[in-house]
Amino acid sequence: MLYNWVPFSVSFRVALKELLFIQQENPKAVFLDPPDYAIRAWFSANCFIAGYAYNESGNLNVVRIYMPNDIFTDLTSFFQNKPTKLKLVVIKGEDLLYIKKEDFNSLKPFPETFDLVQFVMLMEQEIEAWRVWIMTLKDEQKVQHFAQRYPINLLPNHIGASFLQMTPSRYCAEKAVYNRNNRNT
Repeated sequence: MLYNWVPFSVSFRVALKELLFIQQENPKAVFLDPPDYAIRAWFSANCFIAGYAYNESGNLNVVRIYMPNDIFTDLTSFFQNKPTKLKLVVIKGEDLLYIKKEDFNSLKPFPETFDLVQFVMLMEQEIEAWRVWIMTLKDEQKVQHFAQRYPINLLPNHIGASFLQMTPSRYCAEKAVYNRNNRNT
């Protein structure tokens, strides 16, 4: 999977394989909780992960949804050794791979490491720009665009509502309309 993002040399693949560990978690397992420090980065084999952040009112809102085949961590915490601002929680699924921060740092001599980090950071930046843009839309449009990026019928309603900054009842109503209009797609 990673090779599709960034071409890897054989030596990088061998080194990386030695540093990845399997992790199995149940739904609701918490990976990070502010103000912890991110000492691992994960690759989701089959998990959906919610990334929560505190808003200005002190409430947790979903600001990220990671799906199978995504790499995730709190990048600022992981790379700059700052307390995390993200709470990462398993929504569903159980299989992940992880790499420890100190092991990741041992990969820095490989040029592929920089390319992979750059790719992940650009993906995060793209998702954040999209998330900010989607907040400017009407509720119906939010749900339509959300459904184009995420499998809305596999995610709990409260996750979608929180991500879109909608009330759960309004989200459920718009989701029902969306599903009714898109039955055959």
